[in-house]
Amino acid sequence: MKGEINYYKILGVNENASNHELRKAFCKRSIELHPDTTSLELEEAKNKFQKVLEAYENLNNSNLRKLYDEKLRVNSKKPNKKNLKVLNTLVRDANNQKLVGNRRPFSNGEMFSLFLLIIIIFISLFLAIVIASFTGKELESIPTWLLS
Repeated sequence: MKGEINYYKILGVNENASNHELRKAFCKRSIELHPDTTSLELEEAKNKFQKVLEAYENLNNSNLRKLYDEKLRVNSKKPNKKNLKVLNTLVRDANNQKLVGNRRPFSNGEMFSLFLLIIIIFISLFLAIVIASFTGKELESIPTWLLS
């Protein structure tokens, strides 16, 4: 597999590594290569860190890992220079299955925040109407610039 990125080698794990081992290897490598914590040049550190992040994202997702392992088996039988492009296309396609349009679905925390925001807006409107009615203000007032 000359010229091809091997995600297992980037993370320094065996091909049979569990998700826990992948996470540990990712944490170790990200601390070593993060642009803020390494002595490497900024661009080199960014590139290496992005490769580690890409490797972890692809191996941590079980569907993408199966596709990647299958590509590794096929590549070991016959080498091909387009392997990386095909793999990146599969990664993009696999990631798009979970997207709504071009966006990811809301998480539970985001949904709860939106729910609270809507509740606060309705409570504010209700309180504004109640306060206006107790102070004698008219709910349907005509702007003064329309009276002339």
